[in-house]
Amino acid sequence: MNPGPEKAGIFAYICYMKCRVTIVFAVFSLLVVFPAFSQEVNPLIPSTKHSYVRCLDMEKYELFLEKQDPGRKARRDAAMKQMAKWTELHGLKRTDSVASYTIPIVFHVLWNSATPAEKISLAQLKRQIEVLNRDYNRINADTIDTPGPFKPAATSFNISFCLAQTDPNGKPTTGVVYKQTSTTSFSYSNNAAKLPYLGGDTIWDPNKYLNIWICNLSGGLLGYSEFPTKPLDNTFGSVIFYEAVGDSGYLPLPAYNLGRTITHEIGHLLDLHHPWGDDGGLCPGSGGTDDGCADTPPEGNNLNDGYGQGWGPTFGCPPFPYTDNCSTTSPGIMFENYMEYSNDSCMNLFTKDQYTIASAALSGPLAILVTSTACTAPSSIQEYIFNASVNVYPNPSPGKFNVAVSLSDPSHLNIEVISVLGQTIQTLNSDNANGKTYSLDLSAQPEGLYFVKISNTSFSIVKKIMVSR
Repeated sequence: MNPGPEKAGIFAYICYMKCRVTIVFAVFSLLVVFPAFSQEVNPLIPSTKHSYVRCLDMEKYELFLEKQDPGRKARRDAAMKQMAKWTELHGLKRTDSVASYTIPIVFHVLWNSATPAEKISLAQLKRQIEVLNRDYNRINADTIDTPGPFKPAATSFNISFCLAQTDPNGKPTTGVVYKQTSTTSFSYSNNAAKLPYLGGDTIWDPNKYLNIWICNLSGGLLGYSEFPTKPLDNTFGSVIFYEAVGDSGYLPLPAYNLGRTITHEIGHLLDLHHPWGDDGGLCPGSGGTDDGCADTPPEGNNLNDGYGQGWGPTFGCPPFPYTDNCSTTSPGIMFENYMEYSNDSCMNLFTKDQYTIASAALSGPLAILVTSTACTAPSSIQEYIFNASVNVYPNPSPGKFNVAVSLSDPSHLNIEVISVLGQTIQTLNSDNANGKTYSLDLSAQPEGLYFVKISNTSFSIVKKIMVSR
């Protein structure tokens, strides 16, 4: 949707901050457990003719989180300002030379013995990783289903996801935590899946792992996530209904059996919004909001035709072109976008402006996450010791950073700084490296991801450094 000229350069921040029109929805009678909300009906999941809804109303959920934690608004604003600055400096257009990102995922699988199907297999979770890597790199087979008018906007995010190979203690892991719980269902309202005392599982460091909890999520909700803050909150991640994971295995929901629920939810972790702006079916320029993307058509979908429910999102898989109250002529709205509520089989693209927003998040509040080395398991005790003896800091850095070395024996050391394009930016060689700290300076280089290769006569490791100003 066209964000309007006032959003140029800082569209993501303004999209978040601009006033929302209050819409009163008919809602489910699911109660929340916080005392302040205990007598209220659920304000976040609008009523629908469909048995399941993809996600929460993200704008209302953000206000909900801020009410529970008054300090969150300042952290969210700090993240938005950081991302807006990056967007302003880099413009709204993607360049040919782009960074590649690697993000380690840990799945927390919460299962109750009364429902064995909740214990999702490792094979099914690996299939979900494959889905993510296809969807976020636009190598999914159904790219051929992207309508011609939308193909110029479609793009890859250049993100590789992996199951974490190293746990927070530096030990090998499968990237999956299985926790048997006595809790029979989990609600978004108290984040129970993330809290051990409510039957959930403790988050792994969100600066090193992307955390996803799999559980029996209540209320007909397929998933929910949080927008990033600065610093990241210790609840940052996604919670997913166990029947909507991966594209093989136990998948009893025909409309949601291709793994696109997690594709959608990770989009929110990258600061992507719903294309209709969660404004209740209004149009930009007429009291409504949007997702801050000029290449997703304006959307309100206030129809009640089985695909629209009168309050914004599009369900099912409508015929193309599908028009609504905001995009009244062909090609209509982009119901094929991963940030929609349409069926998994109908989704097949992200856009270039969505890539810009995600890049701002990956270069801002998520910059430390993409420097994580958790996708690589130590190959030996000696290499693990060598890796642990080298510290690159501060990270992210405005340009100047240090490489501190604390080897057990004096050693010759080579340090090489490499760009994402494979170009060597700086080199440094030193003898008797034990206990030394080396200063390097990338102040003259563009912001973005760089690789620091540190080697001696026996081992070679690569650490990541994010330059962010």
